[in-house]
Amino acid sequence: MITYDEAKSIVVAAGSAYALKTEMVATADIVGHVCAKDIDAPISVQPFDNSAMDGFAVRYDDVSQVDENSSVTLKRVMVIAAGDSVPEVGIKSGECAQIMTGAPMPAGADSVVPVECVSMDDGEITFAQVVIQGSHVRKAGEDFQKGAAVLKRGDVLGAQHIMALATLGVSEVEVFRKPRVASITTGKELVDDLSKDLQSGKIYNSNGPYIKEALIAFGAEVISCGTVADDLDVFQGKLKCIMKNDVDIVISTGAVSAGAFDFVKEALENIGAEILFHKVLARPGKPILCAKLPNGTLYFGLPGNPAASSVGLRFFVAAAMRAMRSQEAEKPQYAKLMTPFAKKEGWRMFLKAKTESWDDGLMTVDLFAGQASFMVSPFLQMNCWAVGKETESALKAGDIIEIYPLYPDA
Repeated sequence: MITYDEAKSIVVAAGSAYALKTEMVATADIVGHVCAKDIDAPISVQPFDNSAMDGFAVRYDDVSQVDENSSVTLKRVMVIAAGDSVPEVGIKSGECAQIMTGAPMPAGADSVVPVECVSMDDGEITFAQVVIQGSHVRKAGEDFQKGAAVLKRGDVLGAQHIMALATLGVSEVEVFRKPRVASITTGKELVDDLSKDLQSGKIYNSNGPYIKEALIAFGAEVISCGTVADDLDVFQGKLKCIMKNDVDIVISTGAVSAGAFDFVKEALENIGAEILFHKVLARPGKPILCAKLPNGTLYFGLPGNPAASSVGLRFFVAAAMRAMRSQEAEKPQYAKLMTPFAKKEGWRMFLKAKTESWDDGLMTVDLFAGQASFMVSPFLQMNCWAVGKETESALKAGDIIEIYPLYPDA
């Protein structure tokens, strides 16, 4: 067995080396995708100096002497609306321009006085309130400078990015194609049809539907390949069939331990896969297997117990997907532990837990009683995984520990 950190490093290295395909997506449709290429601002924004208010564009020197005891009257020589071209002729001393919000500033003007701060008499505009130089002017390039970094490879894209990209006139973005993941469950005891009554020795298949929806939440496209009974030849045939398709990751659950019917490793070796590791000092999830199929596709053999399968999915498969998309490694959150827990030193423990935030900013975390890898009932209340490090033999109430949400943060 290897340590969790060693296994995670192998997964990240394998994911980083995998050439996940990219595609161009319209800016309006980028939410949920991951940026595949750095984007710099193609233009400056604002593209030209413009007014932030409805008012009058003036030369500050003309109104700098205005105070509570004196006023200045200037001649209005033009009216500029939003959408007008930058005026070819500017304003001279003694002149001003009526201007609307977003309209381009005329040459010579450096300040805008709001319309409610002046008095108008036909074309004569009187300024009686103090003017601050440069006020109410949006400067060219004040928001974005042409060539400035906007997005970098690996950024997870949201609606806020649409606003920025549309402002810059970026019509499409190169993104990583969502990883295509094939999922197989194994075990002759599994019943896929949840509407059927269970026969003796049978259990319902919970891993299959859970893994599908969790992978979608992770940002993957999922191909559900059904359930294979404990049959080595059938399983090998299914793997060979999957390899003919455009798949980035293959996941199986069950048949990775040391039992008489645990055939996954043998099947992988028979088809020429490279075993990257098998068994990790982690609970639940000790039997997890990671391999590279002959065509380069990554393979994860997850344990069959639901919690163990969930841990493998959350902390190994998700890490591989992040690495494939050039995302930074996920960082933990931290919370104050409220429930003590005894553990075996040398093992990384992933514990079903619920975290809560308080008015004073403190985040606390409680552990559930049902930590056995077969127990599913805590999933109804849990919202995170709490982590017990290898160096710890006991987690004490009051300790500050690492926690991870059920689904990876962006």
